[in-house]
Amino acid sequence: MHQRFRSSLKMVLSFAIGVSVLGTQAVAQDDSANQNKETQSPTFRVPKNQEQPDRIAWKPKPRENDLPSNPIKPVAPKHPLDRAVSIAETSLGRMRREVYDYTAIMAKRQRVNGELGPPTYMGVKIRCPRLKESGEEAAFSIYMRFMKPANVAGREVIWVDGKDQSKAWVHEGAGSPLLRLKTFHLDPNSTLMMRGQREPVYEAGLENLIIKLIDKAERDRAAGPCEVNYQEGATINKRSCSVIELIHTDRREPYEFYKAQVFIDDKLGVPIRFAAYDWPKSPGAKPELIEEYTYLNINVNVGLTDQDFDPRNPKYNYKGVPN
Repeated sequence: MHQRFRSSLKMVLSFAIGVSVLGTQAVAQDDSANQNKETQSPTFRVPKNQEQPDRIAWKPKPRENDLPSNPIKPVAPKHPLDRAVSIAETSLGRMRREVYDYTAIMAKRQRVNGELGPPTYMGVKIRCPRLKESGEEAAFSIYMRFMKPANVAGREVIWVDGKDQSKAWVHEGAGSPLLRLKTFHLDPNSTLMMRGQREPVYEAGLENLIIKLIDKAERDRAAGPCEVNYQEGATINKRSCSVIELIHTDRREPYEFYKAQVFIDDKLGVPIRFAAYDWPKSPGAKPELIEEYTYLNINVNVGLTDQDFDPRNPKYNYKGVPN
């Protein structure tokens, strides 16, 4: 089983989609719908000028000469990230108890080697690593079909943890006929698979996203000062969301970004968007996007089977896959 999930079992962490909350199903999707809907750019709105924004800023400890002559032992100040970590841990716990699989449309944009690529849309099927009723453990499994831009439309990727040497089955949908008719069996960390990507395919999915967010939050919490803002009334494609915003004014290790935003769907109870921005290049300049991931039309516990992650599935367009 994928090492990330084994290691995260020792954390009392939790994120994503509780069925009690997630049971509110979004628009149902099938293979064809995943390729043809929701490829317009998501619309975002974050409220401004709230009368009383819920903001927590780092407060320094009092200086020694400010303490009374017989001081009571001070209580360590709470870090502004404590609430964010607690929200994520609770959500992940629900997901691991109640969510077995889901479909969605993922929109992502990444800056690789200093260049910001175009928005990429793909229909995804994801089966979580869970124990089945039979006692058998379902492997973490991913299927992706790229929808746009045009130069990647039709590409399909399948990766199943521990199966086929943990390599991915890939074929192109655009480009030369030779590429479209050939199926590749590639290491997820190979040069071809990582071209234009910040992370390998096995890092995809909501559960992985929140685990990484928790890891980063705990690391940053230990590093010292930061600013965390909590806002309600945001939207993504008219869906009501709450936003957690983390800001590092100091550019130093171990911080990876100037600002990060996590959008949590109020009905689903799941973070459905993460965006990170670099430090402004000059005073007053706008921070540049590093990466963003948005999950749309999430549909939970649809009953995905092994066939959904088999390149021999007749609904897919793989060619020449050995039996």
